[in-house]
Amino acid sequence: MSALGSALRIAADTLWAHKLRSFLTVLGVVIGIAAVVLVGAAVEALREYAITTTAQAFGSNTFLISQVASAGTLSRKELADKLRRNPELYRREAEALARLVSDTTRIAVTLQAVADVRSGNRTFLAASITGATANLESIKNIRLSEGRFFSEEENRRARRVAVVGRDIVNELFPSLDPLGKEARIEGQSFEIIGVQEKEGSSFGSSQDRYVWIPLQAFEKTWGNRRSVVLFAQPRDAAAYDLSREETRAALRKLRGLRPGAEDDFDVMTPDAGRSFLGQLTGMIAVIIVPISSVAIFVAGIVVMNMMLVSVTERTREIGIRKSLGAKKSDILSQILFESTLLTVAGGGFGVTLSYAGTIGLSRAFGTAVGMPLAYVLLAICVAAAVGLAAGLYPAYLASQMQPVEALRAET
Repeated sequence: MSALGSALRIAADTLWAHKLRSFLTVLGVVIGIAAVVLVGAAVEALREYAITTTAQAFGSNTFLISQVASAGTLSRKELADKLRRNPELYRREAEALARLVSDTTRIAVTLQAVADVRSGNRTFLAASITGATANLESIKNIRLSEGRFFSEEENRRARRVAVVGRDIVNELFPSLDPLGKEARIEGQSFEIIGVQEKEGSSFGSSQDRYVWIPLQAFEKTWGNRRSVVLFAQPRDAAAYDLSREETRAALRKLRGLRPGAEDDFDVMTPDAGRSFLGQLTGMIAVIIVPISSVAIFVAGIVVMNMMLVSVTERTREIGIRKSLGAKKSDILSQILFESTLLTVAGGGFGVTLSYAGTIGLSRAFGTAVGMPLAYVLLAICVAAAVGLAAGLYPAYLASQMQPVEALRAET
């Protein structure tokens, strides 16, 4: 232990004596560690973001039923085949299905279109217009910052009322209270009765450009020969699978499908969306993490180069130490301590830089970006391993020097 302590002290003194060279070497390790940890943090943040986005799209504990529903995995041919095989799902059929499963499942019927929204001389381009039954608010957990959602009575009467997203309010009513104001959609005037809470963006697309209007008002504006999308939610959260299968069986019965026949509609769960996005982020991690890890190995090469230079410069010193009784193990441990100290110091500063980087990313993207412990441990362990590996060959060369030959070296 005394010999190891002495070797560690000599290694530290040697590195301190060459501050600039040691700093530049440590800097390479810092960059390598920070690259791995920040990439890992970004991948984990993307994965969490995908889960949150799925929850926003589906709502809590829900499933979707439509003519075609996909998490993004269908090819063009598969999509064309489904559109040809699956008949459109119209509101009347959806209402019949809702009555059949009303004891176990709540169903909201929706239609969508894209249209400009106008108020006075201001226009919001390409807003996402969703016509829906009133229970969509609770099924999708649509949160309002002002006003209220429309009622089922307003839906039955096809009242022209609307709930709008924050982007639309900011564009059309930048300095006014939007409640009670009129907005024109497809030439029809709608009264704004509510404002949705700010949702932010999802994969670069704003979630605050939505307009929610009663389903029957939507049909009066765009017509009723459109295939609807159903949001379904079990009344008992513990009976999710049972609710989904009962709803599926009820729609098969309505359509007269025989036992064993393939469904002519699609059912999609949040797990399907999360699974697709999870696979996507997994593929990104498989590609990006190894690429970023190259930075650590490059840093290892820099460390090895420095240690080789250091050994060459200290050939005479090593010869003197060996002639005074230093063992091979003493020289070996000193050089290994030097390389390991460099990489461990780089690892510590790299983690600190990564932490600062995650704070910067959180502020830049408006979402929490954590520092995954697994990536931190991986980066530090790899750094230590690289330090040992980088110092092993120079240390071996130094320990194998013959004292007489080493003493002949030029100073």
